[in-house]
Parts: sequence; structure tokens; C-alpha cells
Amino acid sequence: MVLFKCVKCGRSHSKPLITCSYCGGLVRPVYEWFWNPRRGVEGIWGFRDMLPRLDRWIGLGEAWTPLIPSSRLFRDQTVYFKDEGRNPTGSFRDRAAALVVSHACSIGAKRIILASDGNMGVSVSAYSARCGLKTRILVPSSIDPVKVLLMKAFGGEVLMHDKGIDELVQLSRMYESKGYYNATSTLNALSIEGLKTISYELFLDLPSVREVFIPLGSGLTVLSVYIGFKELLEHGLINRIPKLIGVETCGNPVYSMLLGAGKHCYEKPFPGLSYKKPVLGRIVSDVLSRNGGVIMVNRREAINAAKLLSRLEGLFVEPSSAVALAGALKHGINDYGVVLLTGHGLKGPWMYVRGSRLRETRIFPGSTKHLILEILAENPGLTGYEVWKELGLKITPQAVYQHLRDLEDQGYVESRLSEGKKKYYITSKARKIIS
Repeated sequence: MVLFKCVKCGRSHSKPLITCSYCGGLVRPVYEWFWNPRRGVEGIWGFRDMLPRLDRWIGLGEAWTPLIPSSRLFRDQTVYFKDEGRNPTGSFRDRAAALVVSHACSIGAKRIILASDGNMGVSVSAYSARCGLKTRILVPSSIDPVKVLLMKAFGGEVLMHDKGIDELVQLSRMYESKGYYNATSTLNALSIEGLKTISYELFLDLPSVREVFIPLGSGLTVLSVYIGFKELLEHGLINRIPKLIGVETCGNPVYSMLLGAGKHCYEKPFPGLSYKKPVLGRIVSDVLSRNGGVIMVNRREAINAAKLLSRLEGLFVEPSSAVALAGALKHGINDYGVVLLTGHGLKGPWMYVRGSRLRETRIFPGSTKHLILEILAENPGLTGYEVWKELGLKITPQAVYQHLRDLEDQGYVESRLSEGKKKYYITSKARKIIS
């Protein structure tokens, strides 16, 4: 059984809390660490000697992602891209999910709860499927539709709320008293253990790495990468920790404001980067102030960076990943610098279709309307109540009727009276969106 200990006050915990319930300090698992990477071992378990000892190891071939030198964007420099989109479900969160789900299985958990605005929900659903755990995911309505699709494809139960991700993180805690194992990334200390392996791979592939540009959302990734390098430093494998540059958008400048580096621009933040009050805010701010810094970019800069990356380097990333490159382009990056690309572009492809025949997708700020259209495409002639039942989301029937009215006003749905009931059908205009 893995034990956990607060690095600040020293108190022990039996559960993988990420912060101490007594003093708020960071909590880490207790185990013997020694450097012994095994490239021949599949997945993250090639780092098993630097990770907590578990009874079960659940894997899908995650980790060991390529470090790709820039060919055209930084042609006069030695700059690299760490492509985490190569992981099994298309994001860096597979590293965290491998550890978290393996621990849940090792202690005999039966069901998992987590709050997620995208990638962690997809990853946990996939890894839970490997060991037969039921997973319930609390998601905000602003989530990318494709991520809801993936969660459901892996057997996850999706509950959509008209709340922000910070509120859903707190809501997930309520399920713990009902016997759920909490896999929320910003609440589970084992998330750090999985994500810190990014640092190990950077050290193995580029011992001279000088700085790393990392997308900022909750700040968990920056903290994890820092801890990985700190372990290497403490064991004499490196003589300094690379500079860690967190990048966030001005639509959600949490750390920029905490460190006095920017102002809010009132843009809508990208899915995956919309934390307002991150659990690890104080701890991450300290890491950024001592070991790097924070850069703020706008949506246009991030989208342009993503398009440059795909057209000049052949690398396809989602918007929340592109902010790291936008920061490097805006701030400048040194030789032997690395841009961390956290997720594949197919996890959030909407920005690449602007101006194409699919431009109508821009009307959907969230996923509920898109899901309604998919249901009506498969089951034409449903009543509003029947659509609500098919959705299976935690929203009211009245909210579904409002969505249907909006879709009808926009020409994506038409209604017909049949046997005294209003029934709904999608239009040809809508078929272009979901085809």
C-alpha cells in the first residue's frame, strides 16, 4: 500500500491527496527512488524504479514520445518539440491516467469520479476500461464535443454541468463519501508522478535542455515537470533545473495576475485552460517565480502558432497546446529550448476549419447542441423530452427545449406536429456539420 506524506508539515496520509488537509502543503507518495530507466519496457512502467510501487500496472503504451527538432520555424536555432499527441488517447494526460488508474485498481476501487474539461476525462476512461472500472466524469458545457465522444466511446458516464471547471473539481469531492475513487488530476498526487516522466525523457533525449515552454491551465504540468527535474538534480544527474516558462492566454491570466505579469483581455479561454482558482495556485506561482516565468498570449497568437506548426513542421496540435508555441514565438526561445505540445489537433480541430465549408461549426460554444444534432441524425422525429432522455446529461428538459429553439432559429433543426406532439428533425444545413 502506498503512503503519502506532506512535504511541508510531514503529516502522513493514506489517500493520494495532492495538498495536505492540515497545512495546504504539497503531498507526495513515499517510496525508494533510484535512476534506472528501462527503454525496453512498454509504457510509463519503464520508469518503474522512479515511481510508487503498485500491485497492478495498467498501460496502453504511453510515454516515450518523440523529441522532434524544428526544421523550419526555428531554422537558425536548435529548438525541439516534445510531441505528447503521440500518446494512446492523443494527450499527455495518459501519463497521469496510467498511474492514477493503476493505483485505483491496486487498492480495489470499484468506480472512479473525476472533474475534467477534456483530456484527463478521456484518458481515465480509456485506462479504466483496461481494468473494468466504471468512470463518471463531470464536465463543463464548454468542453470540445469530440472529447465527450471519446469519453463515451471508452465507456465513461458523462455528466455535463453549466459550471466552471473549478466548481466541478470541488463537486467531485462529494462523491468520495459515496465510495468513489477521485481521479481528478488536480486533486490526486499520483497525477504528478505520471507527468513528471516528461522531465526524465527530456533529460535522456536532450541532457543540455535549457528551457521548456509549457501551457498553463491549473499549473499541474509545470509543477510536475519541475518535480521531475528536481529529482534528477537531487540525485546528481543534472547540475541545474531548466528554466520553465508557463504560457497562458489573456482570457484566463491566473498566474500572470498572481505574478504581476499581465491584464485580463476578456477573451474566452481555450478548453483545458479555463481554471480560475487552481488548487495548486500558490505552489505553482512559487515555482514559476523561482525557476522560470509566465508569458501571456491572446487567442489569435495561439491559433496562428498552431497553423504555423502544422504548415511548417507537420505537427498538428489542439488550441490549448498551441499557447506554448505562441509564447516561444512571442518571447523568443534559446538554443536547446523545448516547446511542450500537450495534445493532438484532432482533440480540438475547430480552429482549423475556419473559413471552410464547415464554418458553421463556429456557432457552437459548447458541445450540447452538437450532441443534440447527432441524436436527431440517428433518431429523427424525437420529441424534446425524448431528446433529453437520449442525451443522458445532467441538464433540465427546459434547457434542452431552449437548445432546440436556438437550433431551429438558426436553421439547423425543423419541427413538425405529429399526433399533437412537436417532433424534431435536422436540416441539410446541419448534416454538413455532423457528417
